[in-house]
Amino acid sequence: MTRHVDTTRGPTRCLVIGRLAIGILAMGLTPAGVVAQSSASNRSSALPQWERRIEVASTPEAGIAAGLGVNVRAGYYARVGVHAAAGLARRGEGVGGVQRLEAVSRFLFDPFGEFPRGLYGGGGFAVRHAPGDPLRGDLVVVVGMEGPLGTRRTIPAVELALGGGARLSIVYRRRRPVGR
Repeated sequence: MTRHVDTTRGPTRCLVIGRLAIGILAMGLTPAGVVAQSSASNRSSALPQWERRIEVASTPEAGIAAGLGVNVRAGYYARVGVHAAAGLARRGEGVGGVQRLEAVSRFLFDPFGEFPRGLYGGGGFAVRHAPGDPLRGDLVVVVGMEGPLGTRRTIPAVELALGGGARLSIVYRRRRPVGR
């Protein structure tokens, strides 16, 4: 038995559901979607989360850097952020300055802070600059562990990033009122 589908009546039900799903997904990934998802009592957890970091890189040009960043919620489990760092790196026979700007999306395995420590992973893109060299772009993969939560105003984290070399970071993020 063959079922006949009439295509003269406009979009099929499957196409309408697909478009609706794409619209809901797009709304959930935008900052406006983040605020819309928050209830009135939970609206403060959608505020930006500031961070400070110290990084040690073991790239071919090993070095150390310090930076600042900010991230926002992109749903319950995701955080999207950007940070900038500047420091010193080995360059040839000497040492020179280096700067990096990085945009990363993180997936939190414990976004509600049910455990003292929370694992996260993610990826993004970095732009690196050293005086005298051209800008260099790198894809970045990140794995980290936040915690312990405690009652402090900041949450410490240890992060390993790969992209243009390996980098180990100590990060201090401002604590959110609810969750991580």
